Amino acid sequence: MRQLFSFVFLLAAVQLSAQSDTCFDPNSKAYYRCERNIERICADYLVDDLIELEETLLSVHPDPYAYCGKQAFSEAFKKALDFYSQDRTMIEHAQNLNRFIRVVQDSHLQTHVFRLMFESCGYNSGFLPLFIQPIDGKFYVEETYSGGPPFGSEIISIGKLPMKELHALAKQWSVDEGNAMQASDEAAAYYYTPAQFFANPLQSDWDVETVVFRVDNKIDSMEVQLLDAKHLQKIRREHFNQNKKNVEATFYLDEGKAVLKVHSFSSRPFQNDVKKIRKFFQAVRELGIEEIAIDVRDNPGGSSAMVEYLCSFLMPSGLNTPSNIIWKASDYSYQIVSKFRLKHFPKFTEKQFKRNEDMYKYYMLSQTPLEESDTAFFSIPQRQRREHVYNRKVAIFMNGNTVSAACDFAQLMQTNHRAVLIGTPCNATANGTWGNATTVQLSESGISYSVPTIRYNYKNTFSYSRTPILPNIPLEQSLENLKSGKDTVLEYFLEN
Repeated sequence: MRQLFSFVFLLAAVQLSAQSDTCFDPNSKAYYRCERNIERICADYLVDDLIELEETLLSVHPDPYAYCGKQAFSEAFKKALDFYSQDRTMIEHAQNLNRFIRVVQDSHLQTHVFRLMFESCGYNSGFLPLFIQPIDGKFYVEETYSGGPPFGSEIISIGKLPMKELHALAKQWSVDEGNAMQASDEAAAYYYTPAQFFANPLQSDWDVETVVFRVDNKIDSMEVQLLDAKHLQKIRREHFNQNKKNVEATFYLDEGKAVLKVHSFSSRPFQNDVKKIRKFFQAVRELGIEEIAIDVRDNPGGSSAMVEYLCSFLMPSGLNTPSNIIWKASDYSYQIVSKFRLKHFPKFTEKQFKRNEDMYKYYMLSQTPLEESDTAFFSIPQRQRREHVYNRKVAIFMNGNTVSAACDFAQLMQTNHRAVLIGTPCNATANGTWGNATTVQLSESGISYSVPTIRYNYKNTFSYSRTPILPNIPLEQSLENLKSGKDTVLEYFLEN
């Protein structure tokens, strides 16, 4: 059936190309020499990409129908296929594929948007660094960059794009997992720069863009110089690498409180973070801290073992995370042990992994035959000596950019009545999430995606209901605090 679809659209593309301008083979030298941001790719190559993406999802993803159902998935594929009644640009093609994968409602299934932007741009393309925070339906500058509007000002429009329209375009690249919340409203801010470029692919690095903004209740405007790719990447590195330490502890002795900020559960080296977590709880005990907060806002997840280690300091009996995982075996699945060791040293390898339940379960799953699924159940959580366990009040800070294993942590603490969640809904459902995402690159266009290979279930009920993980205390950053450089969630924690 897929071959028939491809053949039909190939014939249509041939007929259309005879009536239109030249289209390109995306793997040809001619395409790489042309203006890739505006030139069109022949429709038959794009159809091959779509078919490859669908087949990859069905063979790699543990269950792409879990939240949308098979019918909605098939309808989304058909709609995406109909889009290729004519040749399309790389950007149009990527937007179409992204609309298709959004039907799965999985935050781990993502287009590599910034890579797409840099690969589809022209030699002299210009970019606009945008660090803007949505607050109550409006948009405010959270960091002033060279030549940009002042910090705290409200952005009205950028060029011909009203800011609300740019936000809607950016939101299309993010996903509300299980359709259970509006995390994509927060995540959209990350994509403002590529969304602005995709809407204006002809802009050059010598161009300027007019930004209209409101400050002190007065509307003003300014022309902002666009940057080349090299300078944009430098500014983004400086913005996102302000905190190079993955785990940071801050003590507020006057309030008798402390905050442990965990930027990610997947840092390297892992043991450094383990030591920092242990030292934090040691200091908390010695200082007699009455209440702590674990800040996992903007935490993209990572290792469930690190989550379980953190939980071991908060519950005497420890907590399993997750309760079980469903493994989909494919060429993209992460192999915890090399095939060479499995073949030549099977008994020695198995003996090594048996020392740790988590590792042994993964070891067994990694031997699942290709295209088959298997489930591993966990029952032995990590534990600390009782005197090392913190038994006083705990809060967790989370937001829409809290994803994957970080949502796992928040859910565990809430359902076990061990912590109060403060902030905005994180991007997962209360029953589980996906994980172990691999990178998949399409053969024709080269567009890259993250695709999960594992399903994490928080309970053994195997439910896919769309119940969100909601904060006990809903709280967003206020404009007043943004302008004064204060963190609304942190201020609430310290004052209450």
